[in-house]
Amino acid sequence: RELCSFCGLGDGVRQTRQRQVGELLYQDGIFVLIMRYKLTIILFFCACLVWAQNDSTALQLEKQRIFQGCGGGMMVHAGYLFGQPTAATLPSGENISPQGLTYGLGGSMRVHLWKHLRVGMEGFSSTMKSEATDQHNFLQKGSYIRTGWGGVIADACWRLEKIWPYIGGSVGGGAMRTLSIVEGSQDDWRPEEMAVLHKQGFGYVNPYVGMDYCITRRIHATFRLDWMLAFANKQLVYPTGPRLYIGIMFCH
Repeated sequence: RELCSFCGLGDGVRQTRQRQVGELLYQDGIFVLIMRYKLTIILFFCACLVWAQNDSTALQLEKQRIFQGCGGGMMVHAGYLFGQPTAATLPSGENISPQGLTYGLGGSMRVHLWKHLRVGMEGFSSTMKSEATDQHNFLQKGSYIRTGWGGVIADACWRLEKIWPYIGGSVGGGAMRTLSIVEGSQDDWRPEEMAVLHKQGFGYVNPYVGMDYCITRRIHATFRLDWMLAFANKQLVYPTGPRLYIGIMFCH
């Protein structure tokens, strides 16, 4: 009986040891498998990381391809205003159509899209002193033609190293106020019996060409030449003519 009991105990110990040895062999097998294919596993995880990084980079590059930055600034301008048709009619029946130098101030803002396209908005104000430009000396001191306009702009720009040439146009509307003093002066503080004041809205198309000079990466000097083509019904003086603009643009 004791011998049988001892033999049964020996079988239990033997089974326990076999189970422990099996577990060790299983763990060693996993370890050996991992060590054998560790290079493949490492490469797999590296490929996953590279794929995720490339996917994020592709999204960023796609956004960068569309949005290339923005810019805006102020410009002064001077040009020549064609006064057609008549601005005022004298009692003698003679018509006055002033033409001459106009100057003013304004600005524009643009968003740069893709490689060459820029879109935005602009607004300007320009004044011509009519008494200085009246060839017949009928208009007195204080006479003027003041024009304000604004609209949307779009142009194509080529980004060279320091020079960015561009060509485009703007479409919008504005208003022009014309004051023609035939007798008297604005300095005498008296009512003027022979004066014409008129205000008229208009639409316009304004083609232009220009060039940006990159002073720094974020500061550009801009030069622009345009020719406004205005249209309206019952217009006294069309604000038509060339203008030269010089300004500073701040880019991002």
